[in-house]
Amino acid sequence: MNTLRLLVIICFLSTLAGCQQEYSGDVGGASVQSDFDFGNYNAEGARLYGQQCAGCHGVEGNGTQIGKPLVACATCTNISSLAKEISLTMPIGQNTKVTDCDGQCANDVAEYIMYAFNGLSLYQATSSLKGVSTQPLTNTLRNATVQLAGRLPTDAEIAQVTNEGEAGFSSVMARAMNEDEFYVRLTEIFNDVFLTDKYLRVNQFNGALNLLDRDDYPNRNWYDTAYPDIEGEEAEQKAQDEINNDNRGCSNIFANDAVAREGLELINYIVRNNRPITELVTADYTMVNWYSQKVYDAVLTDPEASFTELNDENAPCEAYSSSYSSATLRYDPSDFKPAKIAGIPHAGILTSAMFLNRFPTTETNLNRHRSYMVYKMFLDTDILAIKGSRPGDSIDTTSTFPTLQNPDCYTCHLVMDPVASTFQHWDDRGRYKPNNLWPSSIEAAGLAGKVLTKSGGGSDFDAMLQWLGHEIAQDSRYIRAMTRHLYKGIIGQDLLSAPSNNADADADVYADAVIAYNAQRGILANIGQTMVADNWNIKTAITALLLSPYYRANTIDTDKIKAANHIGSARLLSPEMLQRKLKATLGFDWYELRNNDVENRIMFGGIDSDSVIERIHNPSGLMVAMQERMAVEMACRATAFDFTKVRTSEINERRLFRFVSPDIEPYDADGIELLSNIEAIKENIQYLHNTLLSESLPLSHAEIDATYQLFLSTWQIGQAMAANPDSFSPRPSENMEYTCSARWDRENNDQGLDNALRITKDKNYVIRSWMAVMTYLLSDYRYIYE
Repeated sequence: MNTLRLLVIICFLSTLAGCQQEYSGDVGGASVQSDFDFGNYNAEGARLYGQQCAGCHGVEGNGTQIGKPLVACATCTNISSLAKEISLTMPIGQNTKVTDCDGQCANDVAEYIMYAFNGLSLYQATSSLKGVSTQPLTNTLRNATVQLAGRLPTDAEIAQVTNEGEAGFSSVMARAMNEDEFYVRLTEIFNDVFLTDKYLRVNQFNGALNLLDRDDYPNRNWYDTAYPDIEGEEAEQKAQDEINNDNRGCSNIFANDAVAREGLELINYIVRNNRPITELVTADYTMVNWYSQKVYDAVLTDPEASFTELNDENAPCEAYSSSYSSATLRYDPSDFKPAKIAGIPHAGILTSAMFLNRFPTTETNLNRHRSYMVYKMFLDTDILAIKGSRPGDSIDTTSTFPTLQNPDCYTCHLVMDPVASTFQHWDDRGRYKPNNLWPSSIEAAGLAGKVLTKSGGGSDFDAMLQWLGHEIAQDSRYIRAMTRHLYKGIIGQDLLSAPSNNADADADVYADAVIAYNAQRGILANIGQTMVADNWNIKTAITALLLSPYYRANTIDTDKIKAANHIGSARLLSPEMLQRKLKATLGFDWYELRNNDVENRIMFGGIDSDSVIERIHNPSGLMVAMQERMAVEMACRATAFDFTKVRTSEINERRLFRFVSPDIEPYDADGIELLSNIEAIKENIQYLHNTLLSESLPLSHAEIDATYQLFLSTWQIGQAMAANPDSFSPRPSENMEYTCSARWDRENNDQGLDNALRITKDKNYVIRSWMAVMTYLLSDYRYIYE
């Protein structure tokens, strides 16, 4: 294959232009162009790669836990730059410059890597995605706005996407990602990674504040003395019993939760202000609200900034926390600003007391757990998966320092211990202790072969985590780590693992797995590089993921794609996502999951960030039963209430019943079909299928007819009951069930409706027939999948 042919292949990869409805390859944002300069297949490079590189990076270039994948790697942009990296840094883990493969050796290996893993294999893999048919962009828009903005798209947004295509979609999502609900979802995505919500007050009383040392932060419980009439043990008791309904009680909640979420609020601040996500590990500041600023005695980075003071001095605490319904507060607890804490060399989340306590250390562990988490979260590396012999008893009585002298131990510790050493100034409680004694029996502080010493004035040595954060931000694996977190949060599943080829593996199955893995790596590498080119803006990466086949897949040609289980984003909604979908489609959520009801959320597959840290992805019998109960209760509450809203030719405020009214029946009193009424009923059923299940069906579709038959049979049973009430027990009534009647404004804290608006009777059984339809659609598995 000549150079011209390979250049054509790469041009093809950048577009992946297919027929209508197939994946376009456009990931939005700033475009990334690479000048590939391929040579022919380099036999000597192949030999050298197999001899010196395959052990770490895999025979197929798919990587191992000790070596990053080379398929679509971030540094595989051209032969010369890759050759330079090989000659200067390979193999990783050495304390001195490596010269085993430089010069012609490095060029030969680089040429082979570019040809084998970034040319032919990538072309074959991504070409397979032509077998993916994607859903219409308007459906993608509907799913994306529900998932990320907690609402349905507006008519104007649908029109913009219809007229402008993917460019219009990107513009709409850019606006949606400026809405507050988006940051709620973003917090959930990254809390699934960092798990610091363990310390929210709903999970642990003062869980975050109690982790702070009183000597370091004497104002930790400033609110105990902020109100002179309540002090000391009495104040502690009142807070503990949650019976104190004054501003101090609110302060207790908001101070604790602000400290607990400072790392997550850092992500929100970065993304909200379109700052580079590298600041997650490099920021020389933390995030505080008015309540936690007093805890830390922190200084805002902007001396002119001030916290948002609520307009109404009697603003109810209830609006921010249900625990203190009659309390008041003056400052907005959701207003976070960057600040610095005296004496702390901030390095983003790495120096957050919550992060350090959530992933603690001991005198013998020596920060190795923290190192493991850094590699897993920020460098896309699972140290525990590094190949090597690990004796069951893990006891070595022959070596003085096994982690340095025993080869079975050293393989992992060579990677892990340098990063562990960068945490040496932080103790088991997350306190900054720059004078901590550190044993010499552990590798010196460093990362990927770079070593940090006391030379050069010692400033880096005193702030090792700042050094580590900047090194992580420059490591190509950080791109992969961020796209992995976003992929799992949005698509609902983890990335594919590198295929394992062993003696028992089926050759065809392995080949299909390699193609699937390479295609995913190729697309996600492009998404990652697009994010980097757009100033590390993760909004760009999110939009790109939404446009990818992994989110938009509708149907798959299994003749072209054999390994396809990972394509498509039909994911089980988390309890939080379900609540937002209910609000988006019905206007209010389900009280069983409201108010941070931890037990119910866990039963529905949620987490508490403490003992339950993995979400359920396949519904259990209990979850199915909960959905059925939800469907019945929400249909009961939503149906009659929606009919109380205005529906005229000029204004239609209804969410659900935009084409019908309670007096539209399918037959008249003589049993004659009312064709115009039936058409209106079917149009509304079609609308409900689209609104609730995100499916665009023609009126003639079998699903529309099946739902209509349910409506009709329910109505007919109602007519029979009304005609012969004495034949049924209990005796039917035109009065609806009390909780199903429209007596309350469900969208506004169940405030009572005016008598003129209330609907309490259903004489012709039309409303109850629509309740049956709503129950049917809400209990469909597709409602709790998105």
